[in-house]
Amino acid sequence: MEGLVIDRLRAFLADAGAVLDAIDETHSDSGQSRLIERGRQVAEELGTQAANEVKAVLTSLACRVVINPDRMDVNISRQRLASLLTGQSMDLPMQGDQEPDHDADDVVTLIVPARLDRVGREMRMLIERSDNQTATDLSLLRIIARAHDIHARLVHNTNLTVHDVARDENVSAAYIYTHLRLPWLAPDITAAIVNGRQPPRLNAKKLMRQASRLPVNWCEQRTLLGL
Repeated sequence: MEGLVIDRLRAFLADAGAVLDAIDETHSDSGQSRLIERGRQVAEELGTQAANEVKAVLTSLACRVVINPDRMDVNISRQRLASLLTGQSMDLPMQGDQEPDHDADDVVTLIVPARLDRVGREMRMLIERSDNQTATDLSLLRIIARAHDIHARLVHNTNLTVHDVARDENVSAAYIYTHLRLPWLAPDITAAIVNGRQPPRLNAKKLMRQASRLPVNWCEQRTLLGL
């Protein structure tokens, strides 16, 4: 998979300073050199690996994609990054390729800049890339962004309830609960939507219809949504 998440992750791994800052551990000069070299090696491998191998790397890093109005955040585990680069074994807490929980102190956030712009008669989210810009389905992206916003509000304000959010937005609690399943989409699914590469039949209406029965397992999500 060559998408926004992989492109950003490869750029990060190839950046010696960024990798050392993210791991934030004391190493000898030779130890730092090995980390830098391993980071560059993984970055190169991500550009040539098969899709299942790339997804395995994302899983090992506990990768999660968060959509914001002006950017996309790619969150990875600091501890798992260190384990990957030092060759340590990792006991994955999830079964069947599913999304783990993140400790806030363990998260390294990689940012993909984005902006709204007019494409024809529509406003669309453009991902700012060095090589090109790809327009996404704004209706589909708006649903994802709204789901992440609702989730963030509930996380940051423990006194806020789903019913409070539903009342504020003049919708049913069931509608909010449906949205709250979307932040746990597999990162490559979210990246495909942001990059405008989702299947033609996956539109906003279908995503909301399927969200109520969205499985936790990432492989099952891909099957359900046709990716």
